[in-house]
Amino acid sequence: MFDEGIHKLLKWYKKITMIKKNNLEEIFLKALSYHKNNRLKEAEKEYIRLIKLNPKYFKAYNNLGTINERINKNNAAKELFLNAIKLNPNYIDAIYNLGNIYNKLKDYNLAKDYFEKIIKIDPVNEKAYNALGITFYNLQNLTKAKFCFQKIIDINNKNYQAYYNLGKILNEEENHEEAIKLFNQCIEIYPNHSNAYNNLGMAHNKLSLTSQAKNFIEKSIEINPKNFYSYNNLGIVFDNTYNTKEAKENFTKAININPNFIDAWWNLHCCSKNINEALEVLEKLYEIDKNHIKAKIIISALKTYNGNSNDYKSLMSSGDCDHPYARSIDWVLSLKKLPKLFFNKWDFYDSVIDMTKKDRPFYEYGVRLGHSFKYLIKTFKKGYGFDTFTGLPEDWHSSKPKGSYSSFGIVPKIKGGEFIVGKFEDTLAKFFSKKREIASLINFDADLYSSTICSLINSKTIIDEKTILIFDEFLMNSNWEKDEYRALNEFCEKFRYSYEVVAVSFFTKQVAVKII
Repeated sequence: MFDEGIHKLLKWYKKITMIKKNNLEEIFLKALSYHKNNRLKEAEKEYIRLIKLNPKYFKAYNNLGTINERINKNNAAKELFLNAIKLNPNYIDAIYNLGNIYNKLKDYNLAKDYFEKIIKIDPVNEKAYNALGITFYNLQNLTKAKFCFQKIIDINNKNYQAYYNLGKILNEEENHEEAIKLFNQCIEIYPNHSNAYNNLGMAHNKLSLTSQAKNFIEKSIEINPKNFYSYNNLGIVFDNTYNTKEAKENFTKAININPNFIDAWWNLHCCSKNINEALEVLEKLYEIDKNHIKAKIIISALKTYNGNSNDYKSLMSSGDCDHPYARSIDWVLSLKKLPKLFFNKWDFYDSVIDMTKKDRPFYEYGVRLGHSFKYLIKTFKKGYGFDTFTGLPEDWHSSKPKGSYSSFGIVPKIKGGEFIVGKFEDTLAKFFSKKREIASLINFDADLYSSTICSLINSKTIIDEKTILIFDEFLMNSNWEKDEYRALNEFCEKFRYSYEVVAVSFFTKQVAVKII
């Protein structure tokens, strides 16, 4: 009887020990500790152990899913999050994580459904609204994306990230003044937001407030010296202020921080002084991203300029032949005489200026903030600029709505410049009813077919065989054949002219011609 009692006692003690050993909450906390301390293999082992002991422990599925997501096993992570939600349909953490996985897998519609599900459970969930806003942005539904970020601000006016995200969209929509207000609100709440300073700088750059733009982007870099986006954007600001050398240095700094940063490689090639330099940069870019179709097309064009047309022929017999870049280079390479090729706007301008009669004035259609005008006036001393200064007078296909590229009615004040304000159809006939000086060059930067054909026809009396015509958006856009290209060809057909293309820049989309 004594031995039997001891046996029962030992059995009971062993059972209690096993229960203690396998205490689910203790195992979970142990796994969580490993997880938080980045000991992922040990955490994974404990989560798996926990699921074996209790297949309905939904938190373990979720956390195991986050480990799989972190090591880019996204499909495995997805299944684990789905298991967690099956066990607990209102488990917000797993629903949120699943939405993020679908975003990573670019299944944005499914991602949207899960974030919307969270909001039904918790109507003031800022995190879900933020993720939903990003998802709508990925779906190119900017109206709904803006609604989500504004909703966060309505819920919590101290959520600096919502101000930042909303500002980024307004920047893309050319609403730079409102974007600036939002970035400033973000910075007021979180003064060390490097990316807010970066985007604040780019908003000022778009308004041609380049000194302020430079200061803000440099502040972004001061906060985060590893912010490669900021170095890239500082390069853009330097390029816009005619400083290609500083632009090149900053694009290079961005690449040194992140060698796989495609945007910086693409921008770096615009600083090239010759074909071989550009080709070297673009081939490095293409090694990083074999899906970069624009780089692939430009590489084929540059090789053809160098006498090797194999890639170009292969391109034009492939499914990529209808890409606007491919159609553009096909047109250039079909010309009887290959024009001079440039990669930077200012090198392009300098070359064209060298071809002109500098004792004549220049004319510009589409002045906006006067960026190009300021560069040209340094040589020609006298220039005439035509613009509404309120943006595009009509939609530019589906790319830019009416009112885009506005200078908000502000007419630039530039010494030597005379500006004629209004729609071309209302102002040009009156202006040219008086005899005007023959043009050294005419810069057509109105983008639209209707505006370009109107300005070409009215400019007929100031064009001779020495006048250079520059078209600022001639190539590369998806509808380029329907805009400035169409206007030039119809103008020449109407008056029985022909033209010679003397310079081209694929990167800046510019073409310069002489009328024959």
